[in-house]
Amino acid sequence: MKLHVFYLIVCALVALFGTNANARDFTNTSGKTISAEIQSLSGKGEDLKVTLKRADGKVFTIGASTLSDEDQKYIEQFAAKASKGPSAFDELLKGKLVKLEGKKLSKFEITEKPDFYAFYYSASWCGPCRAFTPDLVAFYKENEAASKKFEIIFVSSDNSEDDMEVYMKEDGFPFPGVKFQDAKDKKLRQYAGSGIPCLVLMDREGKVLSDS
Repeated sequence: MKLHVFYLIVCALVALFGTNANARDFTNTSGKTISAEIQSLSGKGEDLKVTLKRADGKVFTIGASTLSDEDQKYIEQFAAKASKGPSAFDELLKGKLVKLEGKKLSKFEITEKPDFYAFYYSASWCGPCRAFTPDLVAFYKENEAASKKFEIIFVSSDNSEDDMEVYMKEDGFPFPGVKFQDAKDKKLRQYAGSGIPCLVLMDREGKVLSDS
């Protein structure tokens, strides 16, 4: 399987998350405009506060009521999206994840549900996997600030639990993986292609957006 396919998917991830994916121009009641993305919301009604982040990394919090009517409508839509219910993967992944903590794998739960999930089907014995994984790891680390919007989930095709653990340690996986004993779950495997490496990007409803 050619690796350029995987690089195209990483490029898609960069396009979605590597920059200010929600960046737009916000205008206050005085007519001053800035380009920023929403980081978080607090309060409600007339006391609603919005925290914005500019492209230069500066973060500041202002009252939503100080922005234009169009911006306030956008913020309302953003809030509605942020407060949506459980994803299609909540039950599927519950109690099945591990993550590298220091030099060992520990139980892991996704506490802040992302908008997108990228399932990475891979194994330590797979040459093309070992060639691609470092780039995926680097991408994830470089875009750590966007990790609340997406999560990469490693699904192992290794021959043993030890092989999976060594693979995650040697390549320094910063993202979680499915426990070895759960990695063959048919519900998890339904998204995989016929070979590995395989990277599948999906939204929180389970719709496949891009795959290798």
